[in-house]
Amino acid sequence: MRREQNREEQALKLAVIDILILAVYFASAALIGFIFGRRQRSTEDYFLGRRRIPWVVVAASLFATELSALTVIGVPAKGFDSDFWYLQYFFGSALARVGIAFLFLPAFYGRRVTTVYEYLGLRFGPWTRSTGALLFFLSRVLGSGVRLLAAAIALQAVTGWSLLTVIVLIALLATAYVCFGGIKAVVWTDAFQAVVFIGGAVAMVVFLVGQIPGGWAAAWDVAMQHHKLKLWHFGGNLNDDTNFVLGLVNGFFVTFAALGADQDLTQRLLTCRDVRASQRSVLVTVVVGLPIVVTFLLIGTLMFVYTRLHELGVPASADQIYPHFLVNVCPAGLRGLLIAGVFAAGMSSLDSALGALSSSAVVDFYRPYLRRQASERHYLWVSRGFVLLFGAVMVMMAWSFAGQDDVLRLAFHIASIVFGPLLGVFFLATLTGRGRDGANVAAMVTAGLLLLLLDGYQSHVHRVYLAWPWYIVVGTGWTFLWGVLWAPKTDRA
Repeated sequence: MRREQNREEQALKLAVIDILILAVYFASAALIGFIFGRRQRSTEDYFLGRRRIPWVVVAASLFATELSALTVIGVPAKGFDSDFWYLQYFFGSALARVGIAFLFLPAFYGRRVTTVYEYLGLRFGPWTRSTGALLFFLSRVLGSGVRLLAAAIALQAVTGWSLLTVIVLIALLATAYVCFGGIKAVVWTDAFQAVVFIGGAVAMVVFLVGQIPGGWAAAWDVAMQHHKLKLWHFGGNLNDDTNFVLGLVNGFFVTFAALGADQDLTQRLLTCRDVRASQRSVLVTVVVGLPIVVTFLLIGTLMFVYTRLHELGVPASADQIYPHFLVNVCPAGLRGLLIAGVFAAGMSSLDSALGALSSSAVVDFYRPYLRRQASERHYLWVSRGFVLLFGAVMVMMAWSFAGQDDVLRLAFHIASIVFGPLLGVFFLATLTGRGRDGANVAAMVTAGLLLLLLDGYQSHVHRVYLAWPWYIVVGTGWTFLWGVLWAPKTDRA
């Protein structure tokens, strides 16, 4: 009863200006999706936008998808609870983006593929292709379900709406414009949504500085006194999340896998007119990404300073600090913009996942195994059907995770186990002339089993411990070395 009453009180805090901002946001997202998503006549239109999407828009879309609700909520929480150590991951990520631009993208564009797993099929054979696509399905359904839940939890705390209502609302909106307009609707809508939540983040920084007596100088002094601006964490414990070496290595491998081996992000990199344009879209994120990550960390630091100077009570969990400020500190207008930003982060993560899952389902399974010679009109309708199907799956997945305390840990563990085998086989394909279809499958499967056994063993034997961020390194190395040592040189290279 008390919970329902609290929700009503929170909902009353949404002023008219907040509601108007949200209405403009939803109407703008729908209009952009409709305008740019028209005239879908083939799967090339639907999945690749005829490879005519400007690279600047693709880059903005990458930002929107990468900066999910987990980032919008979680990164300020890290800045509030700790310091700037999270930025260490960015430097490894930047190196990976350069590698993707000059190693993976030329290979993908050289084969003119629609999905990255289609490239594996051309390079090795159907079993490697199908196994890679199945691993992608596993990681993406789970990961996007968790991201949808994270956005819904934050919005529930702010709006007072029921969790299921928010989950369904986000999923319905994202599914609608993806189903209608395909990748063009996704990319252009995501670019708009990137402007929304990055603009909201900048506005939040300006507001917080204005609320701190003494402005930037006072905020800097308090942050320095509490060691909130420390960046580099060197030391001997390589299993510590804040360790520089772990952050650098994990940022490198995770980004290489996410942008190069996961159809979710890589799909939009295939929509540019040529490989050079696609490379520019990746490389520009190296330059622009740093100030964006710093901005979200700075929000957490400024919230910490604000609570110290104003003696504001804070929630027990740092992950709730951002919604806490939206409800209790932010004024009308800014609150509406930030709520729209959380919606944008949730929708931009979900829409790209729906498009990527649909493209892989049609290109990697339906067309080669079920209907080889159907018309483009048939494949287009099947693609839309898969978008609707995966939209329903995401709602069920997010709702099934609700109430579990270890959802994020589970998602990170699964991603670290799945990404390693995927990245290893892509390195094998692009760096060597070796590999064999059946041997690659064995390498990926055994790498996954090895990591599962390692994870289970460590949970019972505490004297042996390897932090989960290292799993992707182990999985990548195992798969790559298996392919090099046990598989002969292939004539498909």
